Amino acid sequence: MSNFTELPVSGNVNTTVMVYVRQNCPSMFAPVAHALPAGSPLTVCGAVVGDAVEGNAHWYRVGENTFIWAGACTRLEPYPEFPERIKTNWLAIILHER
Repeated sequence: MSNFTELPVSGNVNTTVMVYVRQNCPSMFAPVAHALPAGSPLTVCGAVVGDAVEGNAHWYRVGENTFIWAGACTRLEPYPEFPERIKTNWLAIILHER
């Protein structure tokens, strides 16, 4: 189970393009677990909202702590009802001694 809000879905998809499976979080900046060629079958264990890729922030959890971008896969049926993405506005504060 991931540390992200996860929808409890399961099913099978195939990759439609060569894609990297990411470790630890649904992010393009997460370490690469391995690459999969187009046409690779996968079992989906859950659905999460992560980094948006080409405007699509939907990701599938495909292992204990591995994720794949849903846009690189065939459509999971029934398609999960992903929550609306919530953006946080961050403010950086730099403190220093005088």
